[in-house]
Amino acid sequence: MIEYYEPGVRLERSGRDDLYPNTTLILDACEAHPYMHFVELRVLELHNKRAEFVIVDAGDGTVAVNNPAGIRRKERLAIEINPHNCIPVLVHTLRKDFPVLSHQHASLNGRPRTLCLYDTAWSTVERSWTPQRFIERVFWWLRESAELKLHRDDQPPEQLFYLSPYQLILPSNYAEYFNSDKFKLTLECMSEGLPVTLKAVPEVKGSGVKPFRLLPISVPPVEAHNVSSFPQTLGKLHEQLKAWGSDLLQTLGDTVFESLVGPIKKESDQGECILILLMVPRIKDGCVQRTDVLGYYVNASRYDLACALDLLGPKNVQGSQHRVKLLLAESRGTEWESIPLTQTEIRFGLNASYARDMSAIDPSTASLKGVLAGVGALGSCLADIWIREGWGTWTLIDPDQLLPHNLCRHTGFDVFLGRPKTDVVRALAESIYPHEPAPVAINKSILEEDDAISSALKDASIVVDVSTTFEVPRTLAVKEDTPRTVSLFLTPSGSSSVMIMEDEDRLQRIDALEGQYYRAILNEDWGTHHLQHHYGDRWVGGGCRDISVRMSNESIHVHAGILSRQLRQTVLRKDARLCIWSSDEDSGAVSAHDISLFTVISVSQRQWTVKVDQGLVNKLREIRKLALPNETGGAILGITDLKNRSIVLVDVIPAPSDSVASPTHFVRGQMGQEQALEKARHLTAHVVDYVGEWHSHPQGYSARASRDDEKLIETLHIKMSAEGLPVVMIIVSENDLNIIVK
Repeated sequence: MIEYYEPGVRLERSGRDDLYPNTTLILDACEAHPYMHFVELRVLELHNKRAEFVIVDAGDGTVAVNNPAGIRRKERLAIEINPHNCIPVLVHTLRKDFPVLSHQHASLNGRPRTLCLYDTAWSTVERSWTPQRFIERVFWWLRESAELKLHRDDQPPEQLFYLSPYQLILPSNYAEYFNSDKFKLTLECMSEGLPVTLKAVPEVKGSGVKPFRLLPISVPPVEAHNVSSFPQTLGKLHEQLKAWGSDLLQTLGDTVFESLVGPIKKESDQGECILILLMVPRIKDGCVQRTDVLGYYVNASRYDLACALDLLGPKNVQGSQHRVKLLLAESRGTEWESIPLTQTEIRFGLNASYARDMSAIDPSTASLKGVLAGVGALGSCLADIWIREGWGTWTLIDPDQLLPHNLCRHTGFDVFLGRPKTDVVRALAESIYPHEPAPVAINKSILEEDDAISSALKDASIVVDVSTTFEVPRTLAVKEDTPRTVSLFLTPSGSSSVMIMEDEDRLQRIDALEGQYYRAILNEDWGTHHLQHHYGDRWVGGGCRDISVRMSNESIHVHAGILSRQLRQTVLRKDARLCIWSSDEDSGAVSAHDISLFTVISVSQRQWTVKVDQGLVNKLREIRKLALPNETGGAILGITDLKNRSIVLVDVIPAPSDSVASPTHFVRGQMGQEQALEKARHLTAHVVDYVGEWHSHPQGYSARASRDDEKLIETLHIKMSAEGLPVVMIIVSENDLNIIVK
């Protein structure tokens, strides 16, 4: 005879007028369905909340006889309607011996099993839910579950037990608390209502909060296909593991025995309890796919557990006991079986290794050591990204402190105002990963003579310059004991971002690459507005230099994400790279402009170093070739750095239309020259300026300066020296290039 659960009390026909609307709809649909036999209505009043049950016998003939799951061709079900529940319509199986299968909700012993019909939230399901579709979903569940096909073949193993209403967050360094007499944890409740979220924090002596001891237990692998109700006692947990071909008692006894070092008194373990971390390897198709970590809170001390497992000998005169090992495990008592358990879903605090995995970061490329020079708006955002995803080990260097106006774009908070920006970012890193090594913070300029900075540069494989200054990259460029350097910055409008990266061998230094960046601005369409709004327009302090640009935090985050990913990819390559990313204000589309880079030629004369890249040399030769048989020439644009005593050649202005040229001479004209020069200054935020003249020599002549050339360079020198500037002359012949500095 089949035994059924009977939820609530039977509802007579006279009480049907006050049914929930959904109950009426489901009742009508069941009575209209050919394979749903209506049995009765029942109701249950609990805490002033009414649950209504439509009891039916369901069977559409699609469930095979003697199916592997043990589902009958006709099953008695209770459709529960209760709008107070998070899922307002549930289906319970009323047969008391209904099998435990996948995709059932957790239920207490002695209660009906509940079908898990949907794999999405009810808020999504209800958008397309109808009673008729609901009934067909029930038949689908019965049909697929009967053949054990509801769980996809490619789906990983489900959890062994239904999820507990408790979840516990352990710190990422939880292993340090295993069997520790010195360090213990206590629980903090982080939520109200169900589910209950608990957080384990280090014990504070004298707080009066009960600590717990972590007891890790590894058991033999399990190959289980069904989800089971969570066990209420140690004995029930052992029985379930035995049914799955595993074991608890042996490893539990061994683990507790190993933790009992030296004499123990009952008083020494009083006031504490135990959290068992049960490590269960999961097998599928003969292979271990993962290891589940299950948590069981035991409201008993280690001493109590040891006594129940018969692991302690008799008391000596001091009242202490020592551990003993039973010769025959069969002689162990049964007291341990009744020790109650509270199952807890375990969540572990995040560490860098797991963060890398979650962020799809290749661990083999994540171990680089780097120096981040500048942790302002963009720098702090980049640091936050790299720290969270576990990429790189960083030394943070910045001389500034966090001020109020920084908060609209910096990752810091009001509580950090006045503190060095490096300390702020370090503190934020420690709050993300309290058990990981924190970045080194140095509140100085990277250019200062400092042992800590020198040590960091020596150990690093890359320097990421986000200082937004000329001083840092240009100074690093002339140092030989500096790692590969990359400059990352946003343009003043916030619409574009730039990466300028040296090659791995530093043959193309960042100051020379700067020249190729400005040449791209002068010659590409995107360069027209690239550096607009370069003047700050918001004073943030009392000094004339306390000025800042207007830029939204949105721009910082848009480009920080781009620069971060691109840097991670580019640092794996040996060659140099120059790329600009421009975002469209209206559509949000981002365009990438990868600039072809050329090797750099350096010439030193009169204590000056002139740097010109092969791309500009090729351009000069092409202009000369097109002008033959006549000579040609024009003004040279470049960047003069008086501190480094360097001149980086950027581009040349085409010869004005009023120039005079013949096979033996060239005189540059003036028409449009000043306008072209002013345009170059404007497009480059007044970084690029006039630095000298160039001209070609005809076929059959070398690039050696003639007497007229020497007179011209002297004239130019007199003119430029009035401003304290050097002048450059370039002579281009068929096979030679002559650079003269004066």
